[in-house]
Amino acid sequence: MSQFPEIVELEELLYRIDASMGAADAHGALCGMLCARGTVELSEWVDHVIGEQEQGNELLHDVVHKLSELHQSTLEMMNDATGDFKLLLLDDDDPLPERVEALAAWCQGFIYGLAAGGIQEGSELPEDTAELLKDMIEISRAGHDVDDTGVDESDDNDDEVAYMEIEEYVRMGVLLVYEELQPVQSTQTIH
Repeated sequence: MSQFPEIVELEELLYRIDASMGAADAHGALCGMLCARGTVELSEWVDHVIGEQEQGNELLHDVVHKLSELHQSTLEMMNDATGDFKLLLLDDDDPLPERVEALAAWCQGFIYGLAAGGIQEGSELPEDTAELLKDMIEISRAGHDVDDTGVDESDDNDDEVAYMEIEEYVRMGVLLVYEELQPVQSTQTIH
């Protein structure tokens, strides 16, 4: 399987070129486009992620290389019969508010990717897919409650469990949407 890039490294590269998307929403957009169409050319997705860029920039070459790795590994994971698909998100040891923000960005990217892939509001979708997309829109609006002093007032353990459940719901939901919208591709394996 291809290398799945580190989110922090990719985020830094995208920031340095002033890309249109961050790492989490870029991966969400790719997954959304794949769910909508079954396949996405690397160059088309990269154009959505990086926006207008000056050619010949050496840093841009590094960014495109990392995005290419992410594109290939995501294709392999989404077409893997074992369901070994993962979202490009922060690690469990990162602060929960940052992880919530990254998951919200990932979901925003996914919704964007579906639209960029041709799934428009009002499109006739399978019931499970339509329900999941409503949930993803809500998740994309997520924030983490912190009081005026910057101290989280909720129970950290409950929040951790809730976050993990939501992340797993999104992960499995993406596979469901992919299977429902692209039944042929989801049964094939890329070698």
